[in-house]
Amino acid sequence: MTDASLNLMPQGGMGRFAVTGRSANPVAALHYALGYESAAKLPGWFGDFLLPTDAVVAALPGVEEALRLTGTRRAEVLSRISDWMAVMDGDPAFDAAELLDGPLRVFRHAADTRSGASAFSRAKHGTTTG
Repeated sequence: MTDASLNLMPQGGMGRFAVTGRSANPVAALHYALGYESAAKLPGWFGDFLLPTDAVVAALPGVEEALRLTGTRRAEVLSRISDWMAVMDGDPAFDAAELLDGPLRVFRHAADTRSGASAFSRAKHGTTTG
């Protein structure tokens, strides 16, 4: 699935998102920060999915609800992501906002362009791509 996803993904712009950690999995940080109920609204299995266009459109409301955060809730989630990555990855400068905003940007782009979407997490290297 990883190879197929990489071959199908656009080479840049709104349709692609990648984040890395040296030793920690950013998906774990995101799920921890969101909490169970919000993380359960994200498609797939812990950062891995391959969705056709109709499934992207169907999943978008849940993704929006989980990731379109403002005010105190956004600040809390960003703080929890940063804390996780600082402790688990040793990276106090990790871009928590990109981890929160990137997947939503890709989902919106896929829905707007009537495209499918895929994501995978390479836990060994701490990479998440959407």
